[in-house]
Amino acid sequence: MEDRMTRFLLTAALLCAAVPAIAQPAAQSSDPPCLRQRNIYDFKTVPGNRSLIVIDLARKRYRLNFMSVCYNLQYHLSLGFKTHGAGTLSCVEKGDSVLQRDVVGPNSCIIQSVEYQTPALDKADAEAAVAAKAKKQ
Repeated sequence: MEDRMTRFLLTAALLCAAVPAIAQPAAQSSDPPCLRQRNIYDFKTVPGNRSLIVIDLARKRYRLNFMSVCYNLQYHLSLGFKTHGAGTLSCVEKGDSVLQRDVVGPNSCIIQSVEYQTPALDKADAEAAVAAKAKKQ
């Protein structure tokens, strides 16, 4: 009987401790985006080569906007990131660079801003891709 009571109290205590963690909302879009270099998982190019979509290990999507056109991003299998923060836990920010190896030599694209990739931006990217394809024909 005492063993069942102890188990019951222990289970109740664990559930009470877990409730605040479960009740916390997911990251709000009002939070400033913080893409950590160490957590980068994948990237996807955007038509026009003025932006890059980067996905982290938590599957959050970030949009890196460049100061100018960043040529030939779609032809690279891997990219590097040069941040001005200390270590790989610092956030990728304005002024940091995306590095790509090229036949001619290293090429870097300076980041103008970092934001979350939203469904509205996805829609705009899809429309830009269709417009670019129609323009080529």
